[in-house]
Amino acid sequence: MSKIRLSGSNSGYVEIAAAADAGNLTFNMPTTGTALFGNGNNVISGITTFNAALDINSSVDVSGNLVVGSLLTASALQINGDVTFDGATAGYDVVWDRSDNALEFAANAKATFGNSQDMQLYHDGNHGYIADAGQGNLRLRSGTLEIQNLAGSKTSAVFSSGGGQTLNFNDSAKFVTTNTGVVVTGICTATSFSGDGSNLTGLSTPLSFRNLIINGAMRVAQRGASSNSAGYQTVDRFLTQIQSGTLTQSQQDLSTSDTPYTLGFRKYMRILNQSGIGAATNQYAQIDHKVEAQDLANSGWNFTSNTSKITLSFWVRASVTAKYFGWLITNDGTQRNHPFVISDSNGSGTNLTANTWTKITKTFTGFSGITINNDNGIGWQITFAAYYGTDWTNNSVSTTSWNTFTSGGYSPDFPSTTWATTTNATFDITGVQLEVGDQATTFEHRSFNDEFLRCARYFYKQSGVSVEMLLSRTGGRRVANVYFPVPMRATPNVSIITAFFDGGASISASSASIHHFKAIQNSSSASGAAPNFSEWSANSEL
Repeated sequence: MSKIRLSGSNSGYVEIAAAADAGNLTFNMPTTGTALFGNGNNVISGITTFNAALDINSSVDVSGNLVVGSLLTASALQINGDVTFDGATAGYDVVWDRSDNALEFAANAKATFGNSQDMQLYHDGNHGYIADAGQGNLRLRSGTLEIQNLAGSKTSAVFSSGGGQTLNFNDSAKFVTTNTGVVVTGICTATSFSGDGSNLTGLSTPLSFRNLIINGAMRVAQRGASSNSAGYQTVDRFLTQIQSGTLTQSQQDLSTSDTPYTLGFRKYMRILNQSGIGAATNQYAQIDHKVEAQDLANSGWNFTSNTSKITLSFWVRASVTAKYFGWLITNDGTQRNHPFVISDSNGSGTNLTANTWTKITKTFTGFSGITINNDNGIGWQITFAAYYGTDWTNNSVSTTSWNTFTSGGYSPDFPSTTWATTTNATFDITGVQLEVGDQATTFEHRSFNDEFLRCARYFYKQSGVSVEMLLSRTGGRRVANVYFPVPMRATPNVSIITAFFDGGASISASSASIHHFKAIQNSSSASGAAPNFSEWSANSEL
């Protein structure tokens, strides 16, 4: 076969072109022994199809798109633009984005490793995954492995090859392993502990009793379950206050369908607006709890520091849809007041939904102007208000900071008077907990005996146990020394409620201390059998 050579002059070129209407120009060449070559650049414009192998022994400059439908083999390949690897499923592409300097995987496009693609690295459009379905383990190797937030400003965990492993909360170490065990910083809450604790060492404080509220589950009610009087009348350590009208306070049983019941609570305290107290400007209706000052002072809370926090949590329910308020009032030094909102959405909503138990959590920071004495007086009064009239409210009072206390500025204005004007409206609370820190932990359910003895420091009532009185060596009177189950907060007021005596000899309490009192027969001339008494109380409430 003869050859055809088309040669241009030194300054020109030879162009082979199809007619304008003839379509593509096709070279049909043998599969071997055919070459296109030149001394400079060969320029092929338009769409070029090679049905056989294309052997290129020099560089190829592709200024447009290069589409490879089958196999591309090269000893070295340099691409100076974007490269798209088209997935078999639409939207599963992998792109080398030259401008981003990144290999970009579309959602659900996976980088897989292993003979069976057991390990996968991908993002499903919502979350990122490192998944290994193989038989072996997923191992992350580093001298020190740190888990940080996206900005790299905070570290959640540090795993060291030769030292302790650390878990942080807000960049503060809370759990650290050591060569002898672990170190826990803060409160350790557990549903149970294994063992009897005999091997525990170095304990300076009890493992429990983090709740500074006494009888927060409303279990103890020494005075009775119901009363139409204000003050300390039913649930121990909680009292009611009312300006006028009839307000019933009571200890109630939770229903099995109530949310707090499922969390271990069985009782709650209720105030009932029996007669409709009315919405007078000087009216109020509230439940109070007073915390002993030395319990706060020795709690570990730095109450003068604005970085130290203490958290109040409780369950609340009301029969009237409305917004309610509560507040803390300090007792020592310059009195301070900190209101808080009681509504839905944990106090950030508009109203408390009627007849619905809602958990409220409020965290308070310390303040340099707070004074709490290390004594047996009132440190705080915590108030849960069903209603307050405008004589006691002030819209300039902040619910996010401590205010200088004034009698007319307990809280911002109550937006509704409906509870005060609704006969038989109810306001219920239970599960009250006050603890150091910025988190509301699971409620601390103490034993009934522990809770009762804590209540007995402030009030104790004995019934049904006869106390025999013996003849005194002096005066001819009968006396008895009676000791309290625990030391009382302060010298109590003792009342002998039920006494039995002959000959008109009455019995009175005398010489009371925080430990005991004397019961004395008032007349030495009384005749008959020795007197005795079976019911008495000692009151040392704040």
